[in-house]
Amino acid sequence: MTNIHDIARLSGYSVSTVSRVINHQKYVADEKRAKVEAIMRQLDYVPNRVARDLSNGQTKTIGVVMPYANHPYFARIIDGLVSAAFAAGYKITLLPTNYDLTIERRYLDQLRSKAYDALIFTSRSSSLETLEKYRKYGQIVLCEDPGDDRPLAAAYTDREASYVNVLQWAQQHGFEKMGVVLSRNNVISASTRVTRSAYQQVYGKLDSQHLFVGAVTYEDGYRAGEYFAHLQPGVDAVFTNGDDIGAGVQQYYLDHRLAPIPTIGQENLLSSRLLKFSTIDHHLEALGTAAFKLATGQTTTHELIKSEFIRR
Repeated sequence: MTNIHDIARLSGYSVSTVSRVINHQKYVADEKRAKVEAIMRQLDYVPNRVARDLSNGQTKTIGVVMPYANHPYFARIIDGLVSAAFAAGYKITLLPTNYDLTIERRYLDQLRSKAYDALIFTSRSSSLETLEKYRKYGQIVLCEDPGDDRPLAAAYTDREASYVNVLQWAQQHGFEKMGVVLSRNNVISASTRVTRSAYQQVYGKLDSQHLFVGAVTYEDGYRAGEYFAHLQPGVDAVFTNGDDIGAGVQQYYLDHRLAPIPTIGQENLLSSRLLKFSTIDHHLEALGTAAFKLATGQTTTHELIKSEFIRR
């Protein structure tokens, strides 16, 4: 296999000169550059990009740890990340986990072996203490508020404050029994934690009968709609963890000729616009852009992205 030493020998120039040509650096005479490039074409030489990046101390690749990709929350973050990364010449590698702690640890070990310059955790099962230990191997960015005492970079939305605001609005409009839809019921989940906390502040303890868990897709929302439609006594409204899930709830009621239940979704997607139910826009593309900028730096800055309640 042809290497840089072969090109240096055939061209008659030093390895350092050939390296400057390969890396498109200045301070190489035009005739030298032309001769080296001609030999590279003749030998069909392709530089080892991985080795070159590692020699520069960078892979120009950022790993994005996410539980699953089929939820608009994560998809919209990825949209913001990919746009920012493309403009900056970085690659994004999606690292699904399904909230498996062993898989998360494998990705952290890959960060340690320099497979990535940084990891962005859109959600996590690993403890903050574990993530702090791995930060010495590369930048780690959270998409949740880790607290002021944590030396971890973070870009996050004001979800708890926005949830409290929405639930207070619902209560003021006469919705005394609020159903809640979540993807999982786990204290490690930032979304679950802040939803429960917001509900507690407004309605008091969340009754397990008013909670539907395991909703990630429209189809899951449809099942949630079936659950709440048959719940006795029923709920006055439903707060869901995504617009498409909220659309599934509403569609169940429509398919069974029931009066649509008031629904509040999240992410301001086309589904909530067409069905005209209220939603929270967390501006997740902006969050993804902010997370990328933090991933390419070394700071432990915490950046808040403001959410917006859209009443319909």
